[in-house]
Amino acid sequence: MTPGYPPQTVHPGQPVQHHNHPPAVVNAPWAARAAQGSPFWRLVAVELRKLVGTRSDKLVLAFSPIFLIGLMMLFTLPQTNLSSAGKQISPLLIVVQLGLLLVFSTVIKLVAGEWQYKSVQPTLLVQPSRMRYFLAQGTVLAGVWLVCSLFTFIAFPILIKTAANGNNQNYLLGMRPGWVLGVTMLATALVLLTALIVSLLVPNTGGSLTVFFIVVPMLAVARLSLPEVFGLIYPLEPAWHLAGQGTGWVQTISASLLWLTLLGIALLRLQRRDAG
Repeated sequence: MTPGYPPQTVHPGQPVQHHNHPPAVVNAPWAARAAQGSPFWRLVAVELRKLVGTRSDKLVLAFSPIFLIGLMMLFTLPQTNLSSAGKQISPLLIVVQLGLLLVFSTVIKLVAGEWQYKSVQPTLLVQPSRMRYFLAQGTVLAGVWLVCSLFTFIAFPILIKTAANGNNQNYLLGMRPGWVLGVTMLATALVLLTALIVSLLVPNTGGSLTVFFIVVPMLAVARLSLPEVFGLIYPLEPAWHLAGQGTGWVQTISASLLWLTLLGIALLRLQRRDAG
């Protein structure tokens, strides 16, 4: 007799039937949700919230457009020789690297800070795939890149046109907007990629910020002094080449291969890094 059930009549030769019920928790709603992976859009939303997770991050991002406009004015309005399209677009390459430092500092805090303070652990517990986690962060960074590129593309031509008109010179960038947009987007992408590589290779917020704020600008100054030498390792060399201010294909290809190799090493280290 099975407890909790009516008496059963057992005939000779007939096996006794037992009522075995599976645990009810298997069909529980929370178990079904746990068996499913987190949607990718939810991972992106989480990474986006991390980007503006603290009050200091919000203040830095809010002040970033003012800082960028200020540097644009500093590097465009005093210009006196704007007789060619190359001379008119050259300040853009400097503005992109220096004017977006505040924005990219939040990117470094997002990527490097998670590993330094082990705050990446809850994310990896919910989403064990590190490449999927990296793609979610990359989607957020792509949005940052797009916003920064469009803002720069809109603001910079206005200021450089004002400077050219003030010197009684023709504004030449208006005839090639596609080229200006391409240079802007490429330069912004390369600076962002540099910040990402640094933060992945140096998983410490202070160390990453030190490298990005000191070493990278020093490399830019060195490139202006000896472009044939330091152009070989300068991360923005492809953007200078596209702008018509590069030193040659050798420097462009060398710099591109170097930073792509560093990106590959950074991703390899990301796969093997201890999150504990």
